[in-house]
Amino acid sequence: MKVFDNLAAMRACLPKGACVPIAQVLTDMEDYIDGPIEQASFTHLFGAPAYLVEQVEDLGAILSFDRVEGRRVSLAAAASCAFDVAEWIDDGRFARFVTIETSDGGPQYLVPRHVADSVSFVSMSVELSNAPQAD
Repeated sequence: MKVFDNLAAMRACLPKGACVPIAQVLTDMEDYIDGPIEQASFTHLFGAPAYLVEQVEDLGAILSFDRVEGRRVSLAAAASCAFDVAEWIDDGRFARFVTIETSDGGPQYLVPRHVADSVSFVSMSVELSNAPQAD
């Protein structure tokens, strides 16, 4: 799994569309960032870096807020609607999962389509997270 702690590192490795969501968040926070947003530390701002999932085994690190026997469920084990953000980005080329775990934020995971298509729990989780909720 690749780890990114700033937008410049993400942009050096990923297509522009995969970087748009975090770039928008940083732009919205620009008044609180010292220096260029490209160099702002994700760990400092959000309490965690951003991760690029490179292989199916990496999905075990993406934990939802659902729990089974007291342990958080990973995308490698089951589908879940318990993410703060679960969406397709970059015209469906990546799935993005975010869990806000502290007052600062939390980790962000980018899952390339070829990995997402290997495990049905990824697309199922995006669908479940974005399904209309009954009142």
